[in-house]
Amino acid sequence: MSCSQPARADYTPFEVCDSLVTAAVGETGLPACYRFLPLLLTDCDSTFVGRYASGAWALSVPAAHRYGLVVNDSIDERLDVAKSTQAATRYLDDLRRHFGGNDTLALGQYVRAMPVLRVSADSLLPALERIGEEYERGHRRSGFLSPLEAVRENAARRDSLLQVEREKRAAELAARKPVTGQSASGYILYKVKKGDILGRIAQRNHVTVRQLKSWNNLKSDFIREGQKLKIYKK
Repeated sequence: MSCSQPARADYTPFEVCDSLVTAAVGETGLPACYRFLPLLLTDCDSTFVGRYASGAWALSVPAAHRYGLVVNDSIDERLDVAKSTQAATRYLDDLRRHFGGNDTLALGQYVRAMPVLRVSADSLLPALERIGEEYERGHRRSGFLSPLEAVRENAARRDSLLQVEREKRAAELAARKPVTGQSASGYILYKVKKGDILGRIAQRNHVTVRQLKSWNNLKSDFIREGQKLKIYKK
């Protein structure tokens, strides 16, 4: 019995905004394949809201503000396809100019705020070109892009496992941490305060000046503010 293949990325959402995106990309002189970036990043989901990027073009807040979009507690114009398309294409055009026409660097910089990608950042340009080839041939499902929902679920699962591992490690370290400031070697570290002298420190900790000097390799009774002294406890 053969296993059914998982559903692939659907190109249908792109058809809704194809003319708008294609026109904006053409006006700015960007490579034609750039028009598929919102499909690659968010499945052209204008309602997409992430922690650092939102809207179909996955624009960050700083980028949105720079290109005239309003983003505040009341309104987020990144969710407006027409406005975000204008802002995103201008941003991409500026990035290409900044990087001397290097599309890999421009696209890599653009997606820095995107927490989850279907492909690696340095593979974005080949992916966009391949999407374009498939789309122009009339395909409505990608032959190589996994569903974005599955990619995000896998990333969330991975992050959850990493968080569990971090918490486990933190608990292990906390369990090993000595109580009341005492080290595993049986001493405490005393931070010298202004006005402290060895005799007074020794008296408060029920040890001798000779012991303090021996434990801390002191050649004289001179100590300075902020200095840390080992004081062994019996």
